[in-house]
Amino acid sequence: MIDVNKLRYDIVALAPDGETLHLRDAIRRITAEENDGEFAVRLEAEIKNIKLPSGKWIHQQLPLGGQVFYYADWGSGWQRVFQGTIFGWDYNADPLRHFTITAYDQLIHLMKSKDDRFYKAGQTAKAIIQDIAKAWGIPLGTVQGPDVSLAKQVFRGDRLADMITSVLDQAKKRGAGKWVVRSKQGKVDIIKVGQNSPVYCFDADTNVTSIEDRHDIEDLVTRVKIIGAEDKAGRAPVVATLDGKTEFGVLQDLVYQRQYDSLAAAKSAAQDILKERGKPNIKRRVIAPDLPFIRKGDKVKVVAGTLNGYYLVSGVIHNATNQLMTLEVEDVG
Repeated sequence: MIDVNKLRYDIVALAPDGETLHLRDAIRRITAEENDGEFAVRLEAEIKNIKLPSGKWIHQQLPLGGQVFYYADWGSGWQRVFQGTIFGWDYNADPLRHFTITAYDQLIHLMKSKDDRFYKAGQTAKAIIQDIAKAWGIPLGTVQGPDVSLAKQVFRGDRLADMITSVLDQAKKRGAGKWVVRSKQGKVDIIKVGQNSPVYCFDADTNVTSIEDRHDIEDLVTRVKIIGAEDKAGRAPVVATLDGKTEFGVLQDLVYQRQYDSLAAAKSAAQDILKERGKPNIKRRVIAPDLPFIRKGDKVKVVAGTLNGYYLVSGVIHNATNQLMTLEVEDVG
């Protein structure tokens, strides 16, 4: 049973001397966030720099590269909701002598590491992801797929996260659906979005603090023209025109064929523009009491204001200080 009024939080650190530190009484602020377009969870904690019984200060026990664990209790006992490595450390010489640590889960290594890799045609997206993880010693948890065969994959100096994103995007185009990459209990999961059970409901009358539902076409492109090579007089012909949502009027961008190897490649670039900018921009945000276990890729139900239905969490910020969370949500499918 979840009782948000009894939420408790703790950060546990493994000190260089092997000591386990529970920092609950020293914590001033905690946020944990998963952002759209990023793999790793980012944890930021502001901590009072207290002198420990050993004579050492807390900051001496939390070095760069140190391991930290974030726990929460929502009525079922302490549950680990994050584990990661300290990547940033910032001390402020104010009267309270506090300092801030920034930590990421192990997916940060996929975001910051580059490699060259080749995969022949016919390998599945799942097999490619498993091979990347094996090569880099990344422990895998639940890997549901995608079991979709792909074309030849050539990666040259690409970030590992970009490789995985690329094969997941290709699998989606081939009918595999949408997937999310998450770290849980020190292992990497590749799962289909919206598979969580139960699905939690956020209702304006009970547990929604506020919502934001913004739609705009400020950056919309509804037509892309492909411009060919100039003739001797300097005139450049239009060799192709791709239309999108022209019901909003003509909002035009250009692609120059000379920048691509072929007309087909130029058309592909034009299609990418329409894919990325060819529909209204929608930003939906829900602020509600914190449920520390809600993750990016989860499905939720929202009945508040102009939102009424099921949505996917595309980003989330858990704020332990005020015990609220901010959900960025998008349409299911």
